[in-house]
Amino acid sequence: MRLDLVIINGTLVDEYGSRPIDIGVVDGRVAQLATPGDLAATGRAELIDATGLWVLPGFVDPHVHCRAPDHPEREDFASGTAAAAAAGITTILEMPIADVGVTSPEILHARRKLAERDAHVDFGLFGAGGSIDRTLIHGLADAGACGYKIFTLEVPPDRRRSFEGIMVTREGELYHALSLIAETGLVCAVHAENDALLRIGREQARARGLTGADAYLTAHPQAAEAMAVAWLVVLAEATGARVHVVHVTSAWALDLLRLARRRGVAMTGEACPHYLLFDEETARRFGSWAKIAPPLRPATDREALWAALADGTLDFLASDHAPFLPEEKEIEDILAIPSGVPNLEAFPPLMLAAARDGRMPIHQMVGLLGARAARLYGLYPQKGALQPGSDADLVLYDPAANAQVRINTWQSRSRGSARIFDGIAYRGTILRTIVRGRTVYQQGRIVGPKGWGQMVRPQRPGSDAGP
Repeated sequence: MRLDLVIINGTLVDEYGSRPIDIGVVDGRVAQLATPGDLAATGRAELIDATGLWVLPGFVDPHVHCRAPDHPEREDFASGTAAAAAAGITTILEMPIADVGVTSPEILHARRKLAERDAHVDFGLFGAGGSIDRTLIHGLADAGACGYKIFTLEVPPDRRRSFEGIMVTREGELYHALSLIAETGLVCAVHAENDALLRIGREQARARGLTGADAYLTAHPQAAEAMAVAWLVVLAEATGARVHVVHVTSAWALDLLRLARRRGVAMTGEACPHYLLFDEETARRFGSWAKIAPPLRPATDREALWAALADGTLDFLASDHAPFLPEEKEIEDILAIPSGVPNLEAFPPLMLAAARDGRMPIHQMVGLLGARAARLYGLYPQKGALQPGSDADLVLYDPAANAQVRINTWQSRSRGSARIFDGIAYRGTILRTIVRGRTVYQQGRIVGPKGWGQMVRPQRPGSDAGP
């Protein structure tokens, strides 16, 4: 067999365990998995000797904000996917917050062209899920949307254009939106905070004269998240929609997800690295630099999230990479500062290091970083796996290296806002990222061209699930 790329002497680590491996790649897909020594590079095949390295399936990040064409000064598809490549992320799923929310097939097509021009890694595109218009909802699915996104809260007036069709704050409208989405069979990802309780929280923070992190923690109480998740438990069961709760933060919300599972409701949830690594004391120490929505919670909630990942209550990990420039985080009133933190380049390395430090078996962490999200969004085994026929998306990882987060070296345009991660020491480092058989990142440098990334489309329920 003619091979384009041969990787020899590596240790494959995936969700099933680890084993010595040689891998042969043809036309951007895995062609052969062999015992070390059974494959040889012939002709023009590229040869990579992975002795001493782990070979991991490329990571899938299902919750990314690249901003383009909304605020390219914060991030665009070129810088955002360069950051992803540096972290071993070979597929991102991009949220539909754009210059105008991705409410129609035409807007999704325009965004696809922009990403195809600039992206270093593969990408999927979410559509806005708040439209009560069957033509638009089905049109987005037919155009290849990987899923839908809804926020159950209002955003400030200056951001509403970017969130068009995404905000749904009333139960009746949410019921109708989820009913239409259920017809497509695609997943609806939901930012779950109850708008009415957020308004009360802000009023209480102002009335008490609170400032800094205490004002923000009061303005976004755990009850707001729990109330929204409770809505979703009922409405997901009533409509049959596949509801996914993004960035779960609290034990209260986890209890409601467990209730949904007991009732057989098709609800899933994700955790993000900042909620697993930090807590509300970090929020008080870093102030505006740690303003994330929902906010960082007490250490007991952080531990509850780790337990929920271990027992399967939470389904996978996601970055919620939300880039803002440093000057946007320096406004005096913390309630007026935009919420979010850039973190793509810290995300997989720190999560792998946490697993190796005893949080969970490494093979379970690798699954949480790729295969499980790929399954939910209908991309597995094209993505998230290394098996014959899968895309040749690979990460070469040195488990023996010692490293430290240095945000000034990041690819992200908003790297200066990631101060809560700066200086963290960890074990293991990503040496090379390969997307569909082509090296796009190697030892600190982006070496793949803009425009290499391709759009991925989900396998719709009932279709062939092969790669």
